[in-house]
Amino acid sequence: MRCFQRYVLVSLIPLLAGVFFAACSPAYAEGSSELEVIVDEKVIYCSAMLNGSDDAFLHAMKDGISVSTVWYVRVDRVRDYWLNKNIAKIAVVRRVVPDLLSRSWLLEDVASGISQRVYDLSAATRFLANLEQFPVLDKSLLESGALYVMNASVELYTGEVNDAWWASLLKPEEASMKQVFQLP
Repeated sequence: MRCFQRYVLVSLIPLLAGVFFAACSPAYAEGSSELEVIVDEKVIYCSAMLNGSDDAFLHAMKDGISVSTVWYVRVDRVRDYWLNKNIAKIAVVRRVVPDLLSRSWLLEDVASGISQRVYDLSAATRFLANLEQFPVLDKSLLESGALYVMNASVELYTGEVNDAWWASLLKPEEASMKQVFQLP
């Protein structure tokens, strides 16, 4: 009987922990963000906007704490009887480092290494919360007439990005967006 009680207890702990983290972690509503797929002659672009995140950014940056966003953009081909086929997957990391002495903010795109110093806090929050016409993939990789879905999700990190193994258990604030599109 004791063995059965231990088994039940051990099997319930991960379930209860998952429910606790899901209920206690703040998340943005899926409808509060916007995603737009832009099809050019040769390139598929993504424009994504995270709405309602300014308060989370502003408090940390005004206190001198760096803020990072990690954008994940994925394009899948929709299939009826199989799982969707992954066509492209991209991660974009952006970071803002405040300098309280000069009242400026250093905007860093981690992938390219390009940085820029701005003196306007709204420009820093716009840099974190928006992907404007971000190139995702070459149009020649897609078939005409097929359905595709673009997913964009964003994670917000206050302070340094934690790459430890337990970071996957304690997910940061997140929003996700989805847009279905078709090439003519």
